[in-house]
Amino acid sequence: MPRFPKILLISLFPALFAVAGVAQAAIVPEGSEIPELPPELAVDYVDPVTVDKAATFATGEKLKFRLGWSLFKVAKATLQVEPDSYNEETSLKISLEARTNSFADAFYKVRNLSTSWVADDMSRSFEYSAVQKEGERNRDTQALFDPVSLKARYKNNSNGEEIGPVDILPGTFDPLGIVFFVRCLDFEVGDRLVVPTSNGKEFFYTFIKVVKKVERRFSLGRYEAYVLEPDIKDIGGVFKRSKNGMIRFYFSADEQKLPLRMESEVAVGKFWAELVDVGTPEEAVSVAVAKID
Repeated sequence: MPRFPKILLISLFPALFAVAGVAQAAIVPEGSEIPELPPELAVDYVDPVTVDKAATFATGEKLKFRLGWSLFKVAKATLQVEPDSYNEETSLKISLEARTNSFADAFYKVRNLSTSWVADDMSRSFEYSAVQKEGERNRDTQALFDPVSLKARYKNNSNGEEIGPVDILPGTFDPLGIVFFVRCLDFEVGDRLVVPTSNGKEFFYTFIKVVKKVERRFSLGRYEAYVLEPDIKDIGGVFKRSKNGMIRFYFSADEQKLPLRMESEVAVGKFWAELVDVGTPEEAVSVAVAKID
């Protein structure tokens, strides 16, 4: 089969949506203590528990994306946030459903569902799950976060594998929930964001640079947008083989901070995800994010 669909669907679906999934740096393996950040990075550390946050999205918000490789449209995805509860705590449920279209199904059929449960004040993650159906490969995994013991662990429900626990910091986010956390932050061009993150297998800091502000046309119309680039120097796979590889996110420069576009350039071509529809029920209310002084 042609090589491009498989590379896109396995390596870059998570990368295009989950900043932390590709911006791994200062990885801390199981059984190791979390090191202190060097002073030049510590000044950019964002503490999710205490940082000021703004209500940028509404419960019930549903974002629809079109995904492609070069000029080919190969998939669609839906990113939605809903009110929920987790172990009797009020939470938000963030779900990302991705599926290939009929064209890509002929090469490599994908039906993936990722779900993140986060605190309703966007201060930490509770759980991250990923149900992946990719070609002949099926996998069902979880990352579980304990804010009391400050531990995270990983479970593969498909084969019974368990990893952890690993040490985490207060306010640690998962690879999907971090996207909505970033939307709640007040950032400007030149800022660098360092956010505690874990996938259950290890703890790592996510490094994100706010490189510039642009005005351009997107599928939803003309917007001013912040351009954010996560650090990918430690990622492997197709990125490791790409000398000038990059991942870039465009967030609208307004109160919503909509993820208008995500794109990546690697040796095998350009991959992208474009926001094509924003659905917010009229009865939806803005997320009540606590602002902590």
